[in-house]
Amino acid sequence: MQQNQASNQSPGSKKPPPVGLHLKRPCMLVADLERAFTLYRDVLGFQVDYLSEEAGPDSYLYKVFQIPAVARLKFASLSTDNEARALALAEVKGIELPPRSLPHSIGLVIQVEAITPVLEQVVAMGLSIVEPNHFTAPPNLEFTEQGIYDFDGQLIVLYETRVVEPLPST
Repeated sequence: MQQNQASNQSPGSKKPPPVGLHLKRPCMLVADLERAFTLYRDVLGFQVDYLSEEAGPDSYLYKVFQIPAVARLKFASLSTDNEARALALAEVKGIELPPRSLPHSIGLVIQVEAITPVLEQVVAMGLSIVEPNHFTAPPNLEFTEQGIYDFDGQLIVLYETRVVEPLPST
């Protein structure tokens, strides 16, 4: 399960790591990794490819996220079939994470094959959703955006793109 931390590549990959500007991965704080996995892994389809032991007191997560030293941290990175280590989750135990403030300062946008089956599972988990937005773009594209909130109140915007076949002309 663990892969080379210095690389954004899957084990056995022959491609060189990207150079220049590259969005490495967002890292989100969660209160419970196992609970977060039920959404990110089991519903959205990410694969857990790295799971740390409890982080030591010198972990950069404490400094960069300004987490009190009394907290205990674990870290997981998740991949998709198309991108290695696309998302990171950092579990924070021993302190309560602050509530999310409005307006949201960031949202994680995730393209899914089909929103409806994902949304059904999200609702069954008791998570909150936002009204969807639908729009089209020439020549034949339809888009759906659907906001949801994870167990820690973090905004996720699901994104579905469909190619619509034109109606036959009569």
